[in-house]
Amino acid sequence: RLPVEKYSDRELIEAVCNNDQQAIVHLFYRKCLPTFQYHIYKIFPYKQDVRDLVDEFFLYLFEDDWRRLKTFDGSRASLVTWMSVTSFRFFKSYKHSKIDSNGLISISDKWETFVGDWVQSSDAGLMMDLNKSINSIKNERDREIAKLIFIQDKEFQVVADRFGLTIDYVY
Repeated sequence: RLPVEKYSDRELIEAVCNNDQQAIVHLFYRKCLPTFQYHIYKIFPYKQDVRDLVDEFFLYLFEDDWRRLKTFDGSRASLVTWMSVTSFRFFKSYKHSKIDSNGLISISDKWETFVGDWVQSSDAGLMMDLNKSINSIKNERDREIAKLIFIQDKEFQVVADRFGLTIDYVY
């Protein structure tokens, strides 16, 4: 018998579908683990146990006697490519299934703080850029109109009425 490292993609799939422990460990925890880690770190920007997610992906493929794994077609892609695409979709779906009713990821306690800090820093940066752009407007009236609309969030009609302008001009 060949070592599992020497198996072709088709032979490896057959061995995994026959619940060969060596083939399963080789496929999930040696051959594809770097790909899984890459996807997990991209999809979950907070601390997440890679092995737990790989185990979840294993169970997903194992379901119904390896039904999903048996759909692999070696003429269309390599096994690593197929596992990469399938795992990416799984991890992305898994993440969305863990979103709680408040729209926050409940896996990490720090997620809400991280997002809040990020939004505040982004808002501050955008506000600075917006103020810089508005202050570069040469016409004083147009500069005031831009401040009222974009900084003070006034309605276009209110601003038009204040300056005696048509709403088309304000737009």
